[in-house]
Amino acid sequence: MLPKLFAKRLSSVTLMCSLMASSVVANAETAVIGIANFGPHPALSRTISGFKEQLAKHGFIEGKTVTYAYSDANFTPGLIPQTLAQIVSQRPKVILTVTTPVAQAAVRNVSDARIPLVFSQVTNPIAAGLVPDWEHGSERIVGTASVTDYDAVLAFAKKIFPRAKSFGVLYNAGEVNDVAAIKSLGVAAEKAGMKMVATSVDTTIDVPQRTGTMKGLDFFYAIGSNLVQSSLPAVASVTDRLKMPILSAEHELIRKGNLIAVAYAPSYESQGAHAADLALALMNGKKPSELAVYRPQPGDYLALVNRKKLEQLGLTIPPEMRDCKCFVDPQ
Repeated sequence: MLPKLFAKRLSSVTLMCSLMASSVVANAETAVIGIANFGPHPALSRTISGFKEQLAKHGFIEGKTVTYAYSDANFTPGLIPQTLAQIVSQRPKVILTVTTPVAQAAVRNVSDARIPLVFSQVTNPIAAGLVPDWEHGSERIVGTASVTDYDAVLAFAKKIFPRAKSFGVLYNAGEVNDVAAIKSLGVAAEKAGMKMVATSVDTTIDVPQRTGTMKGLDFFYAIGSNLVQSSLPAVASVTDRLKMPILSAEHELIRKGNLIAVAYAPSYESQGAHAADLALALMNGKKPSELAVYRPQPGDYLALVNRKKLEQLGLTIPPEMRDCKCFVDPQ
């Protein structure tokens, strides 16, 4: 949970944006706002949609009062400077940078300090060298972090799996973000009174065998790891046999196939919307260093439940969740 002081600061930023956004729009017939994306991806697209929708609520109507200068690097790091240069040439009032490598490149390559920068889809902006701490942006950039509140995740796990006392998790020991996630998750598990069995995996080839060692655990938690998320079909081939449901830290796969039982994570749209609030504050004269990094709150989390998958695994929906508007029918 964020300190009360931060919550007050965030509320004041949102109020200020509501009161002052019209003045930004009035300053020019059509404002230009830059969006630098790492590449085309459904999750990143939803983040951008949330950003645009929130700005529209404050008078920035695409095609009327605002033009979005969009460019992406097609997931090629070497193309990011070129992507940013294309946007800067259109003299935007602010640039949204989506993902860690794009945000880092923007700080290095956007030399015009008159153009403020906002980031989104960055897991740990402090470790990435973007900001000095959670309470302040840097001189150049501030934004929304996609850091996971594992206390909230396990509280939800207890709600959807009320008899659960243990869970398994895979992670890549060679990835700093994975190691940090496991450390934080372990602390949350201890607080929740749950047993966590964490197993490292180096390649996708090893995933089925490592997953098989988790027999007897109540559920499998898929952290937001590139290796783990990309290996979930292999994980599911084993967990299905073990009658073990998968709780995922990302929403994408639960919509695409009958693999994932439950997904619980901050919605991409909400992360984009909060980035828009920060962008509005910057366009109205605030400095990045005067604003706090936004971290997802309980209201930002979205639960998706695959009822069919739970039934296949012999699990029932808890009574208090039977009327929730969280059920999905995978394509």
